[in-house]
Amino acid sequence: MKKDGAWGKAPKKNSTQWKKNEKVINSNPTLRAARDITQGFKPGSTISTGVVDQQYKDNFDKIDWGKKEDKPKPKFRTKVNGKYTDEEE
Repeated sequence: MKKDGAWGKAPKKNSTQWKKNEKVINSNPTLRAARDITQGFKPGSTISTGVVDQQYKDNFDKIDWGKKEDKPKPKFRTKVNGKYTDEEE
């Protein structure tokens, strides 16, 4: 029997095999939950904003979500047979 366990050593972090393993783990909810538990997280844990309290609800409309100013859409011109389609003849 092997000293390192039945499956051998884990691949080094950020190696090609490690990336392949992470891709498989991330695609399977059961494997993802098992990985989270071994790393000390709650299963299915994600970034959360915390508890939604009354202060958050009252000031929700004041949050700047980073939207850019409404700019006019750029006008694209198409050329057919060497002439722009929006030009008068």
